[in-house]
Amino acid sequence: MWSDHTAAMVFGTTMWGLNRMNYWFGYGNYSNPYFSEPLVVDNTTIDYSQPLAEPPVMVAGADPGAPPATAPPGAPTAPSALPPGVSPEGMAQFDAARAALMEGNYRVALTATNKALAAMPKDAVINEFRALVLFALGNYREAAATLHPVLAVGPGWDWTTMISLYPDTDVYTKQLRALEAYVGANPKAADAHFVLAYQYLTCGQEDAAVKELGQVQSLVKNDAVSAQLLQMLGKSTVPAPPALENTAKYDAAKLVGMWNASRGGKTSFELAMTKDMAFTWVYREGKTKQEVKGAYALDGNVLALEPDAGGVMVAEITDPQKGSFVFCTVGAPAGDPGLTFKAK
Repeated sequence: MWSDHTAAMVFGTTMWGLNRMNYWFGYGNYSNPYFSEPLVVDNTTIDYSQPLAEPPVMVAGADPGAPPATAPPGAPTAPSALPPGVSPEGMAQFDAARAALMEGNYRVALTATNKALAAMPKDAVINEFRALVLFALGNYREAAATLHPVLAVGPGWDWTTMISLYPDTDVYTKQLRALEAYVGANPKAADAHFVLAYQYLTCGQEDAAVKELGQVQSLVKNDAVSAQLLQMLGKSTVPAPPALENTAKYDAAKLVGMWNASRGGKTSFELAMTKDMAFTWVYREGKTKQEVKGAYALDGNVLALEPDAGGVMVAEITDPQKGSFVFCTVGAPAGDPGLTFKAK
């Protein structure tokens, strides 16, 4: 496993993937400062108070580390081309939404997008598209609420993808200028600053994005996603995580067995590790239960858990002795106590 997931790879460009895996494992804490109420469409609830992090769907020949989303906007959506877990009905609505946006029918595009999400509520591409439609409508608060959980687990689109959704650059530029004018008239609107920062990032205007993210940080102290974006751009006031030092030499045999941990009295974790380097991770929170299976590897004090469906979660651990060890994911916020696993 270490030939594919070396300790040096867990910083920088792979941090989004790590965050997504943390949420999938039930480890990460998330808060959306722009969320007010869930979106309900056709008896389906889209809850933007949670990050968009579902277990990845494996497709033959696909990159196992790729996110479980639809194809990028503009890609073929014939039913035969759809991966498992993608709804043909949802994709038909998404096609209709893209056509409506291209024609400037933004209300129609929003209705179709919402219906697509009723079929695929956790799809990152469709949710990011919804944020774009809301941006076009000038609904910046809801756009921020939709965009925030998308960016919590992925860096978002590039300029080529974004502009392909518009008939020409002038239409997009008019909408961007409208947002800039709104921010100028409402300097304390953190949601609008957040959406503008995203737009600047997509356009490749990093300096302007940094300025807007700084405004977000001054207005909303608990916006971890904007802080992460600043860190990605090398402009964070929070020191980067220290480099991993694999000087410790732990015996992997000590990890074999059943381990339990809990957090906050509401979430419990079970970790089973076998001699043949396989693991099963189960977390429970209320009625929610998630089980992850895969292979693990230990390098010094760095433990990597690679699910069968792809991706990797990397953590630093203490020496498994006296029936317990501490597990703290790489890149966790300062002061994160991690999880204390005890032998079952």
